[in-house]
Amino acid sequence: MEARHRVRRQEVLPAEPGRVWDALTEAGELSAWFGAEVGGEFRPLGRLTFRWGDGRERVAVIEDLERPTSLAFRWLPFERHPGGETRVLGPGRVEITLEEVPPGTRITVEEQGFVERLPVVGRQPPLFADPPPAPPEPPIRLELRR
Repeated sequence: MEARHRVRRQEVLPAEPGRVWDALTEAGELSAWFGAEVGGEFRPLGRLTFRWGDGRERVAVIEDLERPTSLAFRWLPFERHPGGETRVLGPGRVEITLEEVPPGTRITVEEQGFVERLPVVGRQPPLFADPPPAPPEPPIRLELRR
């Protein structure tokens, strides 16, 4: 059984699109935005590795990269945990678009994918039969450094 989900957020940032683009495609700034250490190659079909403070790690492949308007990546369907365990996850895709608007840039972030029952590899507990309720969405925060 699988359930498709989609999360879409928009925000207007007080900066020009090129500056917002830099914040999305420079590993240090993207790390601050995602709350995870991000490394990899910012190019079409480049791989990005996200490492969170609790030791989890997930890899994504860049599908679209058009400066300064769009960035899209697809999560690989697994997540590594400390100690070598691997948890199989449903596939997902994140698309970020930028549009110049007064007084700056409209950023739209859309993530879509599937929540499904999948086998667990390693010592992880089984996935939820039904996804837990989503927490309230915090505002999009993107720090712009000068």
